[in-house]
Amino acid sequence: MAAPQLSRQQLSRQQRRKAARDAMERGRRLLTRGLGPEIDETDALGLALLLHEWLTSTEHGGATAAAAMAEALLEKSLKAEIKAPGLGCAKGCTYCCSAIVTCSAPEIFRVVDFLRATASLPTAPIKLEAARRLTLTTDQSLAQRSPCPMLVGGACSVYQARPIACRALLSNSSESCRLALDENIGQPQIVVPAMTKGEIARTLLLAAVSAAGLPDRGIELSAGVAAVLDHPDAETRGLAGEDIFAHVLGAERLPAARTAQDRLAALVRQLVD
Repeated sequence: MAAPQLSRQQLSRQQRRKAARDAMERGRRLLTRGLGPEIDETDALGLALLLHEWLTSTEHGGATAAAAMAEALLEKSLKAEIKAPGLGCAKGCTYCCSAIVTCSAPEIFRVVDFLRATASLPTAPIKLEAARRLTLTTDQSLAQRSPCPMLVGGACSVYQARPIACRALLSNSSESCRLALDENIGQPQIVVPAMTKGEIARTLLLAAVSAAGLPDRGIELSAGVAAVLDHPDAETRGLAGEDIFAHVLGAERLPAARTAQDRLAALVRQLVD
């Protein structure tokens, strides 16, 4: 996914505003239509601008609302894959729910907001699991495959607010997941188009986060949630520039994804400054 090559020096302030308005209008149309396997560079800019506007505006709801927008875009984009015959994913299938999940700060805030609003899960298990994972290396975490602490009775207790990484991980065969993850036989039959669309949605959201000058590394889900649960003002502090996840487990993106994200973030900054 490439961003348009525009130079701030080549555009007047009025021209930048018009370019932003035009791109955002294309982004709004795409929010209704959903993502395809690829995204036009101007569409990508429009969506990133919309996400940035929601992220940085209390009027629109801030980080939680921006995450909800990105997740809604992905859900609309995944309709074909979710409705495909033979999809192995269904309630009760939890093989992938022991994977290490990294996500953005807005997605963490959305999960916590959902937990607070629904009181759907005791928070003590999340804090305990987050503390336990801090004592493990990445290899140990992968080897142990500990269930997500938000998994209750074989179902995701934060399903409506689950991060992009969880939404985009679909399989054509739950049996292939069982064999690969429980018995180390073969590979899961991952739905590649869903993963691709998830990567696009994540890049768009993180580009908006980066353009806003906020920390944009991946954050381990349970540790991130635990870091925010006891601090009602965490989102406000985070949007003010405080790195409240500085000591939380996380990961950097792959170089190609980081390059696309940084390029798009730079263009967003050019048009909104």
